[in-house]
Amino acid sequence: MSAMAMLRQSSGFLRLVVSNVSMVRRWSHLLAVWFLVLFAILTYPAFCGIRPSFGLDYSAWHATHIVVVTPTTDGVTFEVLEPLKGDLKAGERIVIPQLRPTPKAIPISLYPKSWAEAVGGGVNEAIPRQLPGSRLILFLRSGEDVPTKNKTEKTGQHLWKPADIFGEMKTSVLWIDGSQVYCFIQLMNPGPSVLFESHISEQKVRDRVIEVANAQRELVASVSESDGALRAERLKPFVQSDIFPARSFAWDELGKAGSDAVPTIRGMLDDPAFRDEASGLVKALALAGGEGVGEELNRRLQQDLAFWKSAGPTLRPGWWNQDLNSGTPLRGRYSVTHELVLALEHTHYSPARRTAIELRNFWRSLPQLNDPSGLNEMAIECDKLIDQLQPENLGDPEN
Repeated sequence: MSAMAMLRQSSGFLRLVVSNVSMVRRWSHLLAVWFLVLFAILTYPAFCGIRPSFGLDYSAWHATHIVVVTPTTDGVTFEVLEPLKGDLKAGERIVIPQLRPTPKAIPISLYPKSWAEAVGGGVNEAIPRQLPGSRLILFLRSGEDVPTKNKTEKTGQHLWKPADIFGEMKTSVLWIDGSQVYCFIQLMNPGPSVLFESHISEQKVRDRVIEVANAQRELVASVSESDGALRAERLKPFVQSDIFPARSFAWDELGKAGSDAVPTIRGMLDDPAFRDEASGLVKALALAGGEGVGEELNRRLQQDLAFWKSAGPTLRPGWWNQDLNSGTPLRGRYSVTHELVLALEHTHYSPARRTAIELRNFWRSLPQLNDPSGLNEMAIECDKLIDQLQPENLGDPEN
């Protein structure tokens, strides 16, 4: 799907991201949409104003170490108070140069507290001055050891990297001021990334970190299962996980489970309870079954063609944006149909060429479907499929 088409699908989430910090309360659900479209956002010029924001599930999943720390006097060295993930021990010290406050830095207590004051940026774009006794939660990835004369400590000899998706240390940190948790977040696009209060408590952060870590362990155990059918069954519960990295991992591993996993994937595709996961399951089915599922994918595409022939003429121009909830049936159906076309590109199932021709021609016959702002991606992908399945020695008068 083109960047614009993906952005259309994510518009409801983006409005929440850029306009209301209360999204943190529904963090795990919103991330499920966010990470599907993030790379399109980062590469699409209209959204070049996207700035780093803390993401709890992503950072907890990708961090090798999560620790509660307190700053020391030099501003870059932190003493571990409590490890939440990884092998650091209480009392150890780690150096994070990226968290050094500027000489003019002020404590969090002096930062703007209202949304109206904070959204404009300014002093709240900077790392705060960290007072003695204050606490932070760091989400870190372990880097390489840097050789030094003193090899008895991990203080200056270890390179720590941020665990967040933006590759920025300040969005891999939670600051705790009294009972309030703060994180860097973009309150409005365009606009800066600022330190602002989160609506998730420290206890909920701790609970979520444990939940993510448990999911990781269970998934690692699942993929160690050599039998493809059993592996698929063990992955199945995570296909609907509200931890998006876990869900994404399950989708990928289902595709790697091979043909033995096809019955389980097919069962989920036919189960209405998994409707919201259908596009990811189509991709997993194609990867697991390969050319052996070409006929089934084509049959499903024919069913979707019949759906659009019925629904398409009733739609008005701009139907995509009439409901900004990315989980609406029409948006979801579009994603599934598009994924079926993509999947068939890898199966070399020649009868699918006729279905693709019919879908392409119908799609281009209705302006409300072939909207050039992104929905026309469907017909473009059909063209690619038709070209791939073109007979080598015969012209096709239908094309």
